Amino acid sequence: MHYDVTLLGASITSPLFGEMRLGLQVENKQLAEIEYTWTDKHFTARFVGFAPGMPTPAHPVAFISKPIEAIQALKTGAHKLPTDVFTDTAVSIEINS
Repeated sequence: MHYDVTLLGASITSPLFGEMRLGLQVENKQLAEIEYTWTDKHFTARFVGFAPGMPTPAHPVAFISKPIEAIQALKTGAHKLPTDVFTDTAVSIEINS
């Protein structure tokens, strides 16, 4: 299943301090959110939604990790922050059952 990833908000002050909220959409309908926060001491990710109820159900960890992998794969030298990818590229992930 193809999910579009949207940037809902972010505050990244340095590589070691930030927060980012992403949305997962299918056919322009937001189905879930993913919240990431990190400091020099911890990284926290939270899936906000019902993973078994998604069009293609998967473990929440898949919904948390795949957007980060997609962003990193699309990031170029022109992108200083992970959020910069959203300025010129559509981000999406595939979840298979």
